[in-house]
Amino acid sequence: MRKAFVLLFSLLLLQGCAREDQKNLVFSGESEHWTGKFEVYRIGDKAEERLTLQYKPNERLTVPIDFSYSFSGGSSSTKGYNIENNKIVDRSLSSIAPLHKSEEIPIHVGWAGKTEDVLLKSK
Repeated sequence: MRKAFVLLFSLLLLQGCAREDQKNLVFSGESEHWTGKFEVYRIGDKAEERLTLQYKPNERLTVPIDFSYSFSGGSSSTKGYNIENNKIVDRSLSSIAPLHKSEEIPIHVGWAGKTEDVLLKSK
């Protein structure tokens, strides 16, 4: 009886740990000119990934933007993005990637001959 109880408890504990890894994740950070947020929403066996970059200065940005980022679940690179309201929103749907809360996501942004890196960390 005791072995059965220990086995049941162990299974419940492992299941709880697996669920912890499946929660939605939010990473954020900022640099001199940009704030960034990367959100991962789990939907069954898929994940919606949403990157938001906001240009911080008050002047309106009208030039095309190049940006790229990578993490354990993949990478993305976009050139010539036409920014609206000083904000970039990039969305994708993928299979659930092994993204961990302890991971850091570097984003490289280029605009008007300038470049800047934004490092996103989990909240």
